[in-house]
Amino acid sequence: MADETTGDETTEAPPTVGRDASELLREIRGRLRKLNRAKKLLQAVDGSEPDPRAYEAWLELHQGLEDRPLDVADLDELRESLVERLGDQMQKLGVKARMRFLTKLDLLASQDDLEVERLSEAPLVVYIKPFTVEIDFDGGGARLLFGHEEIREISIDATEILEARRAALRKAKAEVLEPEAFFDVLHRAYRMTLARDGGEPGARVDLVDVLTPLALLRAETKDLRKKGPGALDEIPRWILAWQLAKQRREGLLEHRGLRLDLGAATGGSTRNKRDVLFIPIGATGGQYYGSLRFEHLHKGTP
Repeated sequence: MADETTGDETTEAPPTVGRDASELLREIRGRLRKLNRAKKLLQAVDGSEPDPRAYEAWLELHQGLEDRPLDVADLDELRESLVERLGDQMQKLGVKARMRFLTKLDLLASQDDLEVERLSEAPLVVYIKPFTVEIDFDGGGARLLFGHEEIREISIDATEILEARRAALRKAKAEVLEPEAFFDVLHRAYRMTLARDGGEPGARVDLVDVLTPLALLRAETKDLRKKGPGALDEIPRWILAWQLAKQRREGLLEHRGLRLDLGAATGGSTRNKRDVLFIPIGATGGQYYGSLRFEHLHKGTP
């Protein structure tokens, strides 16, 4: 809106009814978003009392309402009262939910002849061969990992966790190559990475840098011609960790006159976990690795 100017004085034109109406509408929309978010959280537990079977819903409600005013005075009084009363119960509810979860997980795992090994209590970490599961009751979620490499996030639900484990095993069976075949493919990916970096044969390359060449080697030629880089299906970090663990377990780090040498990452080099890869050994063993190279077993071999 144009300003009214008289001499050296500049003043804004007085607000109009339409401008006031638009401002009121913006305020209402903002409050409606807050109210609708709170409504969704409340509907998830409507008609029930705090129960360990619905722990995640009650935790989400508590975290979703705490320190999040609704900007409606009388509703905020009710919200603050509910948050305070619920907060008094959440710790006790969490303990019961944890016990119930572990009991069910042990029972379902035993039905599949699996053992649930507890690695730590705070945070709760369990090992269900060959995967690790981190359970965060404060955050309301869990993670399935191979070693330290995340496979996926999941709910704190024993049935869902075991199904996620089965799905990961199916994926590994479909994608992991036999050691001899992988040795050759990894060597090709190594040479591609060397060529990109301008390195000499036998030089080290960052281990995680072979993920893209491995994906390229797996792609179909016709798809590459049609889609270009869009044809690449990313190879998950945990699949590479699985493949290398299998390679070492089956003793195939030497093949066709070449030795695969993995360079361990220690100290500060492990600070950025995206630059290194953890290769596990059993439930608690393993090592971060940062580089690899291939060298000829017989010196002087071209």
